[in-house]
Amino acid sequence: MQMARVLCVNPWIYDFAAYNLWMEPLGLLSVAGALRHAGHQVSLIDCLDRCHPDAPAPRSRQDRYGCGQYSKVEVPKPPVLAHVPRRWGRYGLPVEVFEAELDAQPRPDAILVTSMMTYWYPGPFEAIRRLKARWPDVPLALGGVYATLCAAHARAGTGADAVLTGPGEVVGLRWVQEVTGGSRTDAVPLDDVLPAHDLRRPQGYVAVQTARGCPYRCPYCAVGLLAPGRFCPRPPEGVVSEIAWCVESLGARDVAFYDDALLANAERHIHPILDGLIARRLRVRLHGPNGLHARFIDRALADKMRRAGWVTVRLGLETIDPEDQWRDGGKVDEASFARAVEALLGAGFLTEQVAAYVLIGRPGRDAADRLRLCQVARDTVAYAHSLGVQVLTAQFSPIPGTVEWEWAVSAGYFAPDADPLLHNNSIYPCADAGAWEAIKQQIREGNRALRTS
Repeated sequence: MQMARVLCVNPWIYDFAAYNLWMEPLGLLSVAGALRHAGHQVSLIDCLDRCHPDAPAPRSRQDRYGCGQYSKVEVPKPPVLAHVPRRWGRYGLPVEVFEAELDAQPRPDAILVTSMMTYWYPGPFEAIRRLKARWPDVPLALGGVYATLCAAHARAGTGADAVLTGPGEVVGLRWVQEVTGGSRTDAVPLDDVLPAHDLRRPQGYVAVQTARGCPYRCPYCAVGLLAPGRFCPRPPEGVVSEIAWCVESLGARDVAFYDDALLANAERHIHPILDGLIARRLRVRLHGPNGLHARFIDRALADKMRRAGWVTVRLGLETIDPEDQWRDGGKVDEASFARAVEALLGAGFLTEQVAAYVLIGRPGRDAADRLRLCQVARDTVAYAHSLGVQVLTAQFSPIPGTVEWEWAVSAGYFAPDADPLLHNNSIYPCADAGAWEAIKQQIREGNRALRTS
């Protein structure tokens, strides 16, 4: 097989705001790991590298556990966002640093660019434009979340030679071998191939995913589209080995789990993972930024989380309305949430370490339903605060292909071919911003009261 030189690029973010919360291009690094496993030579340019020696990101006393601000340059808003009274910007490396990184690269045989949120597509577009200006004849493919969910939009405007959809390890490897003349390989031992965390400059943290897909099918979530097929947990010993490599060899101190259902089948999955980490005596802080399923947390699991070094717990509460809970798959109710909070606080977790996500900005069926959703959100916030946990918002974004996207389109909130920039949850695409901003103020006041009590 002919070995190819492949350049992977993690592009900028264009948005009203962006914050590094253990962000890592895990999909792109997984593709890079598969390419290296097949014998290809892989390099990475990460436009979101906060530790670049020529462009370090701003630091503040509020930074914790590797998180923090990105460098920002204000740029003109696209016309479709002209009505939003906020400043728009490019987050990440200065473009001259990106160009210098390209100067240092040998000519690649193929280029892979990733994409994240659908409304962040200007970042991939800009990266592709600059890459094509430099190497117009080098095959270039775009993959990732935006490419999968908005494939037609990407093919129409991105300038990439190919748009790859779905999980990238197989399709990315296949595409590289097709365009570089190598033999075609369909079988990739996914459980044996680790993401190429070492391609990134050390950031102090890594992201780890312990399973593919999710056993739930929430109507607002796109995981079933991004990772189709059955829910596939990885072998626990493989997860422990990955974390140990990142801590012992790459110097990571913080590990964030990217899973959507980390606690599912807890006795056979998260328990042995935590047992393995405890046995290895790793100096690590564990974080669960995605909403953990409260129904699986009992005192035994909470104690084990503490012993393993867990410090950031985010619980998926979303709503206390029984009808809405049922519509969302019956993942949680008030009783199971209260039991989880009691277990966590009893195990020694502090109020500042535990928070609940409350879903806001969801589209209402009519004016009365919009008022109901706001009142339910207020009641949900008050309920979480009454249990002694802080509240974070999970702001609704209409994601193409999901059940709630189809409903939002049929209800007239969106045209089916609307610019993906309008998916941005920060502009409340399907709700009245004023009403929800008032609820966010309630959240801030309640959180402040908890911290000072």
